Amino acid sequence: MQLPPTDEAGRFLPTLRAASIFSRYFAKAADLTVAAAMIVVLTLTVLPFHWASVVGTTWFMLTDWAGSPGKWILRIRAVTLDGAPLGPLASLKRNLVLGLPTLSHAFLVGGYIGLQGDDRKWDAGVLVCIGIIVVFGEFIGMVMQPESRRWGDTFARSRVIDR
Repeated sequence: MQLPPTDEAGRFLPTLRAASIFSRYFAKAADLTVAAAMIVVLTLTVLPFHWASVVGTTWFMLTDWAGSPGKWILRIRAVTLDGAPLGPLASLKRNLVLGLPTLSHAFLVGGYIGLQGDDRKWDAGVLVCIGIIVVFGEFIGMVMQPESRRWGDTFARSRVIDR
């Protein structure tokens, strides 16, 4: 039997157990649902769709720092590799891979990229396909990597643990 690690004074160090893929998936789905609801409410009340998408996506990209409802419900949290809480920059890095296709789509639909008519529809379809590939790649990365780390975790030097 192996004892838990200790510090120089002989005190036991807390062990950080990696969260399961399923709890991570459902936490992210809950966060995406909150972000989508935020975008719908903002669009129906005060902002055009593309700006509501920017607000909702920015919130989603900062949830690991500001507080993720999905992670809170499932009792998991994102931390740095040494166990410290994530800061805003690390949270942005971690979720950039998932948030970038959404922001690009918002500005494309909003007309800020400069495409018109059929070109806009074709490029929106390409962005949706890229988003699907990214999500699929993130899931495959979680299955293949130690501690179920996804691309965003590798980029931000983070991991998700049980609370």
